[in-house]
Amino acid sequence: MIMNNQGRIRYIASRYSHDGEFDDMYQEILLQLWRSFESFSGESKQETWVFKVALNTACTFVRAAVKQKEIKQSPLHQSMEELQPTQENCQADILNHFMDRLGDTDASLLMMYLDGLSSDDSAKVLGISSNAVRSRIKRIKDEFETNYIGD
Repeated sequence: MIMNNQGRIRYIASRYSHDGEFDDMYQEILLQLWRSFESFSGESKQETWVFKVALNTACTFVRAAVKQKEIKQSPLHQSMEELQPTQENCQADILNHFMDRLGDTDASLLMMYLDGLSSDDSAKVLGISSNAVRSRIKRIKDEFETNYIGD
């Protein structure tokens, strides 16, 4: 199960980690998945459960770091602020640039959408309604089209 979701786990860890914390957060997510595996009842898809555990672990990790004042004022990823989409940029660079501009919730939602999770499954992970998920996805698509596709 972990192997099928390794990309998702790595993305969440990279999205929520700061300077040198990626490995620690990644390991913490794996540990929490292992510890909570027995609680997986199969009521939702494995991907949905993995997203929920990973996001909750990442949020808990960040809150703990803030309380200990360990988070520094540095970007989550290598700065891509100067990156403007051009013919030379590959699709992954453009997508990463766009996702860096989104808030954490919207970036996670877009990742779930791109991974093929349903609105209902994404809603369960984020704790919002399916209608809110669909509305956010529409807004995210419109924003991408406006900024990267144009007229």
